[in-house]
Amino acid sequence: MLGWLRDTTIAAVYTASTIYQGGIMIQLKSLVAAGALATAALASGMASAADVSQASQTLTFDSGTAYFGHSFTSAAAGDTFADNFSFSGSGVLSSVVSAFTNPSLSDAIQITGFQVINSAGFILSGAKWSEGAFDSWTAASSGSLLNDSYIVKVTGKLLTSAATSYSGSVSVTAVPEPETVAMLVAGLGLIGFAGRRRNKGASKPF
Repeated sequence: MLGWLRDTTIAAVYTASTIYQGGIMIQLKSLVAAGALATAALASGMASAADVSQASQTLTFDSGTAYFGHSFTSAAAGDTFADNFSFSGSGVLSSVVSAFTNPSLSDAIQITGFQVINSAGFILSGAKWSEGAFDSWTAASSGSLLNDSYIVKVTGKLLTSAATSYSGSVSVTAVPEPETVAMLVAGLGLIGFAGRRRNKGASKPF
């Protein structure tokens, strides 16, 4: 009698219409079902954030400037990318200006990083000028780039599944050779010397 009361009392905690064992089974099934739904939702969220980075590209310079970009045609909102654009050489990195545009869209791409990295891992990080329908980042170096290999790295996230793109440019100014600098200085000196001689000649009376 007491055992029967114990069983029915415990059963009432889990279910009002079944015996003890059945009540536990129903409760466990409910928990398993809830867990399966949560796992499916998590997996769905993880699957939606795909990596849509493109293969590394090598930049080609024309008159000191190279252009780069990425067009997204089959990506989904939430997808992320980390694109690398490589170049090598030396000179003054006078400007690295990147204009990331979202044609006909209010806000389609969120740029999260813009960097220039050398072979030793030194990073020159860009600064964000604006964000929204027009994302603009820029980076510049006041010093000279050594003869080395460099990577322009752009990271971000898509905010739409519609086709969109970003683009940018890198400008590098060549550093004059020491001999060229010496010739320029010597040339300026000769011009100054010739100017002084003309001035002295002009001051003499006829």
